[in-house]
Amino acid sequence: MPGDIQRLRELLREEKCCAVALVQMGLESVHEMDDRLLQAVSGLCGGVRGGLLCGALTGAACLLNVLDPQNANERLVPELTEWFVEKVTDEYGGADCADILDGDPANRAMRCPALIEETYLQALEILRKHGRELA
Repeated sequence: MPGDIQRLRELLREEKCCAVALVQMGLESVHEMDDRLLQAVSGLCGGVRGGLLCGALTGAACLLNVLDPQNANERLVPELTEWFVEKVTDEYGGADCADILDGDPANRAMRCPALIEETYLQALEILRKHGRELA
């Protein structure tokens, strides 16, 4: 797991946005790469590029679909969404990027990396809980 977090941090340092970094983590874990998919997912960054629903959640939902497509939409993504909305709403007042950043672009550097990591770890925990172990 520490290697996973290091890799996630590396992707974020390369200025990959939250959603792209999370999907790339999923692809790499199954030894695949799909530049077109990553390009498509980049539209989710920054709350669908408009301050809406956080890309950490939408990216992690995509990651779950990459890693367990049979169970993701019915079981895994709803569980992740429930956890995320509760956590982020308690902490920031809502699950949109605008809520998390609270009108201060500097909050992206201060808040987002930890939230992305925590969301990634929660997605992995949900996978494990439902019988899907990663190599």
